[in-house]
Order: sequence, then C-alpha cells, then structure tokens
Amino acid sequence: MRTYITHLPLCRETLSKEAKYIYVARNPWDVCVSYYHMVNNVNIWRFQDGTFDEFVDAFIEGDFGQGSYFDHVAGGYALIHEPNVFFLTYENLKKDTRGTVLRLAGFLGDKYFRALDENEELLQNILKWSTPDFMRSVVVIDFDKKEDETWKELFSAHSLSCKEGHEGDKTKYALVRKAKVGGWKEYFTPDHLARLEKKIQDEGDKASFMELFKDIRKEALALSSISK
Repeated sequence: MRTYITHLPLCRETLSKEAKYIYVARNPWDVCVSYYHMVNNVNIWRFQDGTFDEFVDAFIEGDFGQGSYFDHVAGGYALIHEPNVFFLTYENLKKDTRGTVLRLAGFLGDKYFRALDENEELLQNILKWSTPDFMRSVVVIDFDKKEDETWKELFSAHSLSCKEGHEGDKTKYALVRKAKVGGWKEYFTPDHLARLEKKIQDEGDKASFMELFKDIRKEALALSSISK
C-alpha cells in the first residue's frame, strides 16, 4: 500500500476511484494556534518576529500561504458520504484512538481490520506508535538532508532553519508539537474569539461543518468579548 500525506484540499474533481482518502478536520481555534507556531518557527515564512495577534487576522482571512480554513474543511466535509473517503475529526481521534484505528483499518480493507482484531499486541503497538510522544521523535524534517528527492528542490533553493529546532538542532523541525485539544485557550483573547466567531457567522452555510465542533464553539463564545 502506498501512502501520501498532504495539506492540499480534497475536492470531488480530483478524486480517483482507485484511491482511498482520509481527511482529518480539526477545530479552527487549535488549527490557528498550530499554524502560528509553524510560521513563527520556520524561517521560510518570514514571520519569526510576528505575534499571535497579527497571525489571527491572517488566519481568519486565509492570508498566510495555506488558503482559507473554511474552504478547506468545507471541501472535505462535502465528501463525507463518498465510499472512498474516511472523514474524521482530530478531537474524536484523540477521544477514542483505539476505536478510530479499528474503523480506519476496516475502511482500508477487511484484512487490515481482521489483522488488528485478532492480534491485540499489534493493535497496542500501533496505538503506541500513534502517541504524540512517539511521533514527535520520528516525524521530523531534516533541512540538511538534501539528498531526499521529496524535499531536494525546496531545501536547495532556501536556507531553512527553525527558531527553536528539534532537540536543540535548528536544522530539524518536528511536525508534532503539543498535539492536544483545547490549547487555544492559552492564546486567544476575548477579542480574538469574537473576531473568529464573526468569521464563522459570515461564512454562512459553508461553515455548516462547525456543528462538528459545537461544544468547543459554545465554550469559545462564552469566553469571547461578545458575551461580556
């Protein structure tokens, strides 16, 4: 089985019947914080001196190099009933990792589900390898590794480095940071929350997928300046 991970949006026009797609949606508050740390850490974004307050506006407007969060998730959510699309939320993945892994195995094929259902040791290993602590140590981009064809062109064209780096090495970037749900509460001010809530409302039907995050949205709204 060949696998490919990407941040590119999922759309019906580019779906292949020969492939299976896994789309992981995460709430916009935590996504904003996660992206902020990425662009603030890696020098290619030229935002290492930028503040979270400045980034919030860029995130809301989709003006930070990755496009609109709402367009992206809405595109994936529109395909939720496609037989070769496995749509899930990061929050549910964290809440029930074991159940999600088993459902994903079934989606990929009966033989994968049976392999895990009949072999508890294998399932436990996969769960261990899926923990943030383990992934943080192995899902690392080495900017000095220019022989890797996947990154060769990008790394050769830019002198990439991190403000923090992985284990003190500024030429390495760990893709997994905190990997927790709710970290946004440590960053968003009541005004930030109000600005994002207004954006959600302005998106109208496109943001119907926000029902997936209704509990988090309710909490964010209660903490926002709107409720003051």
